[in-house]
This record gives sequence, structure tokens and C-alpha cells, in this order.
Amino acid sequence: MPLTPFHLGPTLLLGVLLYRWLDLPTLLVGSVIVDVRAALVVFGPFDGPVHGILTTFAGGTMVALMIGAVVFVLPQSVQSVLNYIRLADTTSVSAIFRTAIVGVYSHIILDSLLYTDTHPFYPSAWNPFFIDGVRFIPVYGGCALAGVLGLIAFTVRYRRDHVAERSA
Repeated sequence: MPLTPFHLGPTLLLGVLLYRWLDLPTLLVGSVIVDVRAALVVFGPFDGPVHGILTTFAGGTMVALMIGAVVFVLPQSVQSVLNYIRLADTTSVSAIFRTAIVGVYSHIILDSLLYTDTHPFYPSAWNPFFIDGVRFIPVYGGCALAGVLGLIAFTVRYRRDHVAERSA
């Protein structure tokens, strides 16, 4: 998506719904980091198609492994800051790597719905997610709606958990 923040909507909602199994900060980073290469193509330093190797499951898996490794080794001071938006203790090695995969793959699938230059199963050009006739507005609208619902759900859960924490 040319506007990477749209990727945050579905992953925020997913992260709140599956907070016991997914690490929310890792999920949000994973859902947008894939667009670093696309931004470098759009804004000039890189050539080639906007959606390249990072929007493939092979390239995305490498990105997810790097995200997982970085999140896992972050200093305790950074982990403490991230704990403010974590809804559960999801910092185990398996949770971090699982979440990074979910975040990156969600990005790949969303892009694959819309763009003909996305080849999730590269080197094959096969894209089973692309449906001719899918329009940008409904997909963007769905992502925005998921974002609003995710913010509401996050706020409710966060407030409920912190009120319970203070009264305990």
C-alpha cells in the first residue's frame, strides 16, 4: 500500500484480539517495515518495481527473522517502554518470532490483494490473492475501519487491565 499506515489497522485489531499469543509492538512493526524498500523505490534511491523481494514470503520471512532477533535483544530500558502497549507478557522467543511472521505476512497478503507487481511466491509470478476487480477504496476502507475498531478495543482492554492492576 502506498500509505503504509493502512497496514496498522488490521494488525492492531488482530493484535488486540489475539493479545495472549501475539506481541503487539512486534506485530505493528512487522506490518509496516516491509515498505522500507518500497519507499526507497518511490522516493528515488532504488530502481525496479515498487513491490520487490520484501513482499514475497521468502523475503518476508528473512525480514521477520531479523525483526524477531532485534526485538528479542532490545535492552531492558526499551522493553520497559514497549511494555506500555503490550497487553500481555508475550516476550517469549516463540511469541516474538511468531508475531513477526504474522505481521510481515499480513503486509504481504494485503499488498497481494491490490498490486499486480506483488509476487508472494517468488520466483513464481503466481499470486493467488490478487483478484481482478478488487478496488483500492474498499480495501483501504476496511483497513481504516479495522484501525478504528482496533483503537477502541485496545483502549477498552488497556483501561480494564490497568484499572484492575491499580485496584489489586
